[in-house]
Amino acid sequence: MTDSSAARTAPSVGWMAAVSSVLIVSAYWFVLAGLARQWLDDPNYTHGLFVVPLALLLAWRRRDRVAAIAPRTSWAGVVFLVLSAVVYVVGIAAAELFLMRISLVGTVVGLVWATQGTGRTRVLAWPLLFLLLMIPLPYLVYYRLTFPLQLQSSALTGSILSWAGMPVLREGNVLRLEGYSLEVVTACSGLRSIMTLGAMALFLVEFMDLGRWGRLFFLVLVIPVAVAANSARLLLTAVISAVSGPEAAEGFLHGVSGTGVFMLGLAALIVTGKAIEWLSARRA
Repeated sequence: MTDSSAARTAPSVGWMAAVSSVLIVSAYWFVLAGLARQWLDDPNYTHGLFVVPLALLLAWRRRDRVAAIAPRTSWAGVVFLVLSAVVYVVGIAAAELFLMRISLVGTVVGLVWATQGTGRTRVLAWPLLFLLLMIPLPYLVYYRLTFPLQLQSSALTGSILSWAGMPVLREGNVLRLEGYSLEVVTACSGLRSIMTLGAMALFLVEFMDLGRWGRLFFLVLVIPVAVAANSARLLLTAVISAVSGPEAAEGFLHGVSGTGVFMLGLAALIVTGKAIEWLSARRA
C-alpha cells in the first residue's frame, strides 16, 4: 500500500479525537461536573485541575513516536471499551462515584486503543495512566490512610518541638502548647502533600534521565519529602502561635505557609532528581 492510500484509509487522529471527546462529554457530563466541583472545593484534590493538561503535554512529547506507527483498529480496544462501559453501568446502579470515575479513564484508554491500535496505545500508556491521578480516592480509603499519618505527623512535630526546648504535650493527634492546642486534622495529615507532590514527581520524571533504579528511587522519595514538608508546616504553625498568638497561626499566615512549604517540597524533589541524574551520568 502506498503512503497516499494509507493516508486515505487511516483514520484521522484529529477527527477521531473530536468525535471521541463529544461522546465522552455526552456520556460522562455529570461525572465530569462532579469531578470539577471536587477539584475546586476540596483542597486535597486541587491538583486534579492540572492532571489533564499535564497528560496532554506528556502525549505531545510522544507525537513523533506516535506518528511513526501506522494507526489501525483493535478489537482488544473494543473489548476494553465495553468493559469500561460495564463498570460505568455498575457504578450508576450502585451509586458508586469511584467506579464511574474510573470508567471515565477506562473509556478514554479504550477509545484510543480501539481507534489507534495497540502500538500507539503502548506509546501513550504513560499519559493515559497519568489521568488516574485526577480521580479522588474513595473516602473509606482516604480516612484509613490519613489517621496513621496524623499520628505520625503529630509525633514527629512534637519530638522536634521538645528537642528545640518548647514545652509540648502530645495527646494522640493533638499537641498541647503553652496557651495553644494544635490539632493535626485530616487536612494536615500529609496525604495531601503526598498526592500533590507524587503527581508532580510522576510528571517531572519524564524530563529527567534517571535510569530505571534512579527513577524508582526518585518516586519513593516523594513520601519522606512530603512528610518532612508537612511537618515543617506544623512546626511553622506552632512557632507562629508562640510568637504572634493563635489567631495568626490559624489565619492568613497558615495558608501562606502551606503554599510556601509545598513549593519548598517541590524544589527539594527537583534538586534531588537533578542530583540523581548527575550521579547516573557520572556512573555511566
